[in-house]
This record gives sequence, C-alpha cells and structure tokens, in this order.
Amino acid sequence: MTETTWTWARLDDRAVALVNEAEQTIGADIVLVYAEGGPRADATHLGLRPAPLDASQLECLQGMEQMIGGVAVAYQRA
Repeated sequence: MTETTWTWARLDDRAVALVNEAEQTIGADIVLVYAEGGPRADATHLGLRPAPLDASQLECLQGMEQMIGGVAVAYQRA
C-alpha cells in the first residue's frame, strides 16, 4: 500500500479570496490548502500549529474545501 502525499494546492484568484475570507471568519492566523499528490508540502519550518476550532469553524472550512477542491487546515502562529 502506498502512502498518500499532500502538496500545496494550486489556487486561482477566487479560491485565494475564499481562503482569505475563511481566515477572517474563523480567526485563524493562516489557512493552508493542500491537494493530493505531487511533492510533499512541508510547513514545519513556518512555526505554525493547528488552530483549535469549534463546530461552526470546522463547518466553514469544510464548506470552503468543497468549493475549492482541496483540504484546508487552519493554523496559529506558535
């Protein structure tokens, strides 16, 4: 069985606007979006940790994921 790798998602201007809106809506420092395949994305050097989210914040991210076709993770600066 092969391991799935995740890379940075390629976002058009509309998707970037949605990510920016999600960051403001949920109060995250940054939202990164990943896509399956390609070279492995590495955010470890950015000094980020996953942001704690409540149910409504998760719902916001999930809605955005469906619109842009990627996997979004909200982060806080460490």
